Amino acid sequence: MKYFIAVFVTAIVVFLGATVYYKGLPTFPQYSKNSASTQSGIPVSSQETMPSPQATVTPAPTDESAILIAAIKAALVVKHGPDAESLNVMVSKIEGDYATGGASAQGGGGMWLAAKVNGDWKLVWDGNGQINCSDLALYPVFPNDLVSECWDTVNLKIIKR
Repeated sequence: MKYFIAVFVTAIVVFLGATVYYKGLPTFPQYSKNSASTQSGIPVSSQETMPSPQATVTPAPTDESAILIAAIKAALVVKHGPDAESLNVMVSKIEGDYATGGASAQGGGGMWLAAKVNGDWKLVWDGNGQINCSDLALYPVFPNDLVSECWDTVNLKIIKR
């Protein structure tokens, strides 16, 4: 009987651990501590006479890293589906028409490479681990300090760039 209990508890722990690993920790909505009849401490009857707050408009990104982040996020959504919309995209380095950075979420993250083609940022590669040399073939002048080596899938070896 004690072996059954040990196996059962172990199975539950493994199941919960795998669920948290693959799905992340659950998030719960934040609820206001104010009562239903007040908002920001002002009674509802007083709110009716107050003017409504003005909507704020976020200006379009003007700096290169903001434009790059928007382009990479859009490319990741196209490549990986709508779940990629929640990724936190960061720029590590921009060097001329080439850039590198990372994308992360609750369960982990990865890295990406980008190149500017005809004035628009394009996703060259994303993921974890070795970068395939074939992914960089269209970008032979990708800076070596951004990508110092790649994996040659034909000869099955790492190539120093």
